[in-house]
Amino acid sequence: MTDPSTKGAGTVVVLGGRSEREFRVVRDLGHRVVLVDAQVPWHCMPWVDAHVDVDLDDRDAVAEAIRAELGDEAPVAVLTHTEPRLPLMAYLNGLLVESPRGLDETAAANCRDKWRTRTVLSEAGLPVPRFSLATTVEEAVAAAEDIGYPVVIKPRDGAGAFGVRCCRDEGELRAAVASLFGAPAGPLAGALVEEYVDGPEFSVQTLTQDSRTGVLSVFRQRMTPPPVFVELGYEHPSGLAPAERDELDALMGRALGALGLDDWISHTQVRRGPDGFRVIEVNARRPGGRLVEMTTAVSGLDMTEAVTRQALGLPQSEAGATVPYARYASIVFDTSGTLLYDDVEREPGPFAPLVEVEIEPGETVLPKDHANGGVYGRILVYGESAEELDAAERRVREALSLQVVFGDGLGPAETDSREFKSCC
Repeated sequence: MTDPSTKGAGTVVVLGGRSEREFRVVRDLGHRVVLVDAQVPWHCMPWVDAHVDVDLDDRDAVAEAIRAELGDEAPVAVLTHTEPRLPLMAYLNGLLVESPRGLDETAAANCRDKWRTRTVLSEAGLPVPRFSLATTVEEAVAAAEDIGYPVVIKPRDGAGAFGVRCCRDEGELRAAVASLFGAPAGPLAGALVEEYVDGPEFSVQTLTQDSRTGVLSVFRQRMTPPPVFVELGYEHPSGLAPAERDELDALMGRALGALGLDDWISHTQVRRGPDGFRVIEVNARRPGGRLVEMTTAVSGLDMTEAVTRQALGLPQSEAGATVPYARYASIVFDTSGTLLYDDVEREPGPFAPLVEVEIEPGETVLPKDHANGGVYGRILVYGESAEELDAAERRVREALSLQVVFGDGLGPAETDSREFKSCC
């Protein structure tokens, strides 16, 4: 049923999406929402004005389905917060929207294809790891010998660190590449073989308007050591010195400009190696997990609302209150077994701790470095000092009382097909 407050307003087509916040922002800005997905979930239907089921891998079919739904009306924007659908979003905006704004097809492709990202940045003289594209195991071996071990193997178009592995020698490389090529293929063929940059990693969130990039947040990222990369958490402040932060901010502006992100958001991973910063990943979307909430807390801007306003050509809202210290701690385990924990009620207030466990008590968990293990939830705490963060996280963990029991002989659930869970 259409909300009467949006009657007569323009329509925003949303591709995919599972979060109520994504749809509520559009409606709060006075627009109707049409959700398009291969199979629209029942729980999303109350949040939208209309929905269309169509195969999102057939872009011409999607365009025709949208035209059939809207009739003579053109959408005011096509929007997605789902990384695999960004190229489709850009295509449909160019095809269906009278005055398309934001991410265009070139910029979307530059960010979605990791090999293309590195090629564009390298040709622009910007720092990236040494890299090569391999379409066979033997090509990967030759590339690794040229680059020098250790190397990182990753799919061209993956997200959330799925399929990413650090290899110290040829044996590990062959196994990793064979596993990657044996998995269901994405639309982009081949694997990326790149230099492993040993150094601290940072998650950088940006908002670019009229080719001017503002850095919203820089978080120091904590991860498991190689060979796999599971996110253990993030810290704000990042620990970078003022001169290093200035260098990083300038690098972000140049990198996003080279990729064509002139009026959009981004979530970028950067490592600081012995010879300085290297751009590892550029994602033309908000971060996953709960880094959006953490960014809102330290910058005062909500990236979900910000990118919606960009797509609609609206001015950005004023920044809200901020907090000087924030921590994101992933819920991970060192052993396998049955998870038991207590529910923790959300405290009132904008900077109250946020607790999220993604499985129910009694379900099986696996170690963070297991092929099917990884992140099972997250804890966000805020404060005025690092000591306040320590105390807040300790209180949350004591209230949760996480316990792993009955570990002997347990394996992954048959329905759990994750290589490992990662969220950002």
